[in-house]
Amino acid sequence: MCGAFSAIGLADTERELWPLVRERLREPGQLMGLMRAVLSEAVEVAVVVAVEPLGAVRPVAVLATPGIAEEIQLGEGDGDGLRKARIGDEEFDVLVGAAAGGDGVRPLAVLVTPWILEHLALYARNLWSRR
Repeated sequence: MCGAFSAIGLADTERELWPLVRERLREPGQLMGLMRAVLSEAVEVAVVVAVEPLGAVRPVAVLATPGIAEEIQLGEGDGDGLRKARIGDEEFDVLVGAAAGGDGVRPLAVLVTPWILEHLALYARNLWSRR
């Protein structure tokens, strides 16, 4: 997990996106954290999580790091906020923010859906069974 100012172990893009996403997705009474999820032996994603006071962790969003951002096809919309978007054949809600230089918007994070939860779990189980 990352505290208010901690960025230990984060890649540059994650370090940039984390404070923006943390504040926009903050849930009252819960801590916000950032965890790495392994999708394959060469691919990791950064997952924003909400942590309840008793320790239960719930994935909230996946950071739109460069590899993910280039796959996102944003729908129409105005300003910052949530937008419908497509990644391949699937539709998701994507948190967007101002692009560098104030020229349009860029994806910040993909909100977690049941489909994402299922596939993160499948990838994790697959990697675990290979050990």
